[in-house]
Amino acid sequence: MKQYHSKHTAVLSTRGFYTILTVCALIIAASAWVLWSDATAPADDETQASLPIITPAETLPDLTEDTPVLSEENGEADEMTSTNETTPTDETTPTDEGEEAQPEETEDTAAETAEPAPTPVETVSAPVYVRPVSGAVITPFSGDELLFQPTFGDWRVHTGTDFAAEAGETVMALTDGTVQKVTQDGLYGTCVTLSHDADLTSTYCGVADVRVVEGQAVAAGEALGTVAETIDAEAALGPHLHVEAARAGTPVDVLELLGESEIE
Repeated sequence: MKQYHSKHTAVLSTRGFYTILTVCALIIAASAWVLWSDATAPADDETQASLPIITPAETLPDLTEDTPVLSEENGEADEMTSTNETTPTDETTPTDEGEEAQPEETEDTAAETAEPAPTPVETVSAPVYVRPVSGAVITPFSGDELLFQPTFGDWRVHTGTDFAAEAGETVMALTDGTVQKVTQDGLYGTCVTLSHDADLTSTYCGVADVRVVEGQAVAAGEALGTVAETIDAEAALGPHLHVEAARAGTPVDVLELLGESEIE
C-alpha cells in the first residue's frame, strides 16, 4: 500500500509540474502577443492620418450639373435643373455672341448722350394792312413826278394818296402801331401820325373827332377818328382823306403797302 501511494504520488507530481509549466508557457505567450500587438499597433494620429479623407464634394453628387433623378411615382429619370443657373433680370440682358453687354442707361447718361434740343425758330408774322377808308383813290402817290394841283392851280409832287370819303366816315389805322403824335396843320387840318415796325410811319390828314391819344397802341383797322368836312390845301377835291407813309423818313406809296397796283 505504501508502495502504491508513493508511485501514484510521483506520477501526480510529474503531471502537475508539466501542467504548471504549460500554463506558465501559455501566460508568457499571451503576454508576449499582447506586448507585440501594442508595439506594432499604429498611433491614433497615424491611424487617423492613414484613413482616407472624405470631403462633402465626394460624398454628395454635384448638383451643378444636370443629374437624372428617378421619380418616385413612375421611376422615370427627371432632369434636375442646375441650382447655379440664374434667371436674367432687368439689369442684365443676354447679348448676341461677340457683342459686349451695354451698361444700363440712366437719367444722367441719357442727359449726357442726348442731342441738344434744337433752338426754336421764332416766326414773325407779316403785318396786316387795311384801307383807311373804303373809297377809291382820287389822287395817287406821284413820287418824283409832278401832278397838277387843282386847288392852287400848279404842278407839284404828291407825297401822299387821296381817298374819296364822306364827311363823318370812320378813319382806320393802316396797320398795327402806336400813336406818335396828334397835330394841327394850317393847310391839312388835324393830322394823326402812327409809328409802326421797320421804321415805318403813317400820317392821316383831314381827321375830325379824334379818338386816340399820343402813346396809345392801335391795331390794324382800329378807328382813329372821322373824315373832316374839308382839307384847305386840297379843298377842290371835296371831303376826302389824305394819307402819307414813310420808311425811315423816305415817302413810300400807300398802295404798295396795301398790295394794290392800280388806281381805283
